[in-house]
Amino acid sequence: MPRPSRRQLLTAFAVAAVGPLAACTGTPSPGPSSPTSPSPSPSGLPFGLVTPSRVEAVVFDGAFGVGYVEAAAATMSANHPGVTVRVRPVQDIIAVVEPRLAEGGTPPDLVDNSGARLLPVAKLADQFAELDDLMDSASLDGGVLRDTLQHDVLATGTFNDRLIALNYALSVFGLWHSAADFAAAGWEVPRTWDRMFELGAAAKEQGRFLFAWGDEAADYYQELAIASAVKEGGHEVRIALDSLAEGAWSHPAVTGVLEQLEAIVAAGFVVHRGDYLAAQASWLKDRAALLYPAGSWLPTEMSEQIPADYELSVAPVPTLTAAPVLPHAAVHATPTEQFLVPRRASNVAGAFELLRTMLTREAATEFSREHLVPTIVRESVPADVTDTALTSQARLLADAGANVFSWRFVAHYGLSGESNVAWADFLSGQITASVLAARLQTLANRVRNDPAVERYAVE
Repeated sequence: MPRPSRRQLLTAFAVAAVGPLAACTGTPSPGPSSPTSPSPSPSGLPFGLVTPSRVEAVVFDGAFGVGYVEAAAATMSANHPGVTVRVRPVQDIIAVVEPRLAEGGTPPDLVDNSGARLLPVAKLADQFAELDDLMDSASLDGGVLRDTLQHDVLATGTFNDRLIALNYALSVFGLWHSAADFAAAGWEVPRTWDRMFELGAAAKEQGRFLFAWGDEAADYYQELAIASAVKEGGHEVRIALDSLAEGAWSHPAVTGVLEQLEAIVAAGFVVHRGDYLAAQASWLKDRAALLYPAGSWLPTEMSEQIPADYELSVAPVPTLTAAPVLPHAAVHATPTEQFLVPRRASNVAGAFELLRTMLTREAATEFSREHLVPTIVRESVPADVTDTALTSQARLLADAGANVFSWRFVAHYGLSGESNVAWADFLSGQITASVLAARLQTLANRVRNDPAVERYAVE
């Protein structure tokens, strides 16, 4: 998904979140003795890190920018004088990184695989080092590193039974809106799709739209549709979609939600406003639309566009009926911002040390403070932040309790680009809900029937 656009997150995260409301040069550290990862030294780390040496990190320059990696790099360099880190901001990860992964190329040491043009990790899994030794090493805060993380967050980084990716931010998904505007109008974010249609009609009377969308982020509405369908039909819907099952997109809960969206589009309640940043600005700053489906990166991405009186907040997505299988409070939340360490990088040890530094409570707290998004590090949400963008996310997780769910097939199998095209055609009224479902099922079938793609097991 663009500038940021996962495995179930359990209750532990909800409780923790609410409680505290170009090739590298220089002298490289030794690479791995096997094509997986370096082994820790007897003292635990820094995995044979050589001083002096250089580390190159290619970081997606999206909603979160690159400052949080630069801050960790500065701390790492201070802890290990002579080690320098170059953080390279990039927006097209495929164009920059994929050629360097080819035979004869020199990959960067660390890659933040995010954005609209991200690497298809499932097909490139053998190119990346395993992270188990890193997770079993000592945390800079004390104890074992993996024990300092939210429960089950490492599952999203497991490909072909190998832990090769670390997703840093925790994104809570829902319908973003102005709590101040809704309160002033006496509205509530609808709990069902029929009420959503009524809200669209009310918005139209005021010369406003229900939803807005932009070119690169049409598939944000796919996330909305899937989350709604999972809540309506239960985990069998999630399992079918995530497993790329035949007929998954024909499940009654899925088709029902798509048909509701089709009616909303046909009624003229949805507006297209060019590229996705322009669309988000139109929804937010110009108040052209009431609701926008997205994840936790949104407040940071649009920080300069949020009106002072807006009270940006997030609410659960609607369901088809008032009695869905999962409760209305159920929420989609997932780790994002995927970091990878190419196994043929010049300084794998340096990349490991940089990740270890990013996973300190201090680094994670500052990330949440600046970006209003939790991380995978436990007990790192700053207690002194009262911004509604962060507090509403914490409230969603608290209300959801154990009913937090996710999926990963879109990003895992590299389907974002083609899905986005299909959703753009749908939101612009060019295709019907049934045609959209057929196109999305075709994408799933293609991956399922490709013997070169090893698929993950879904529970």
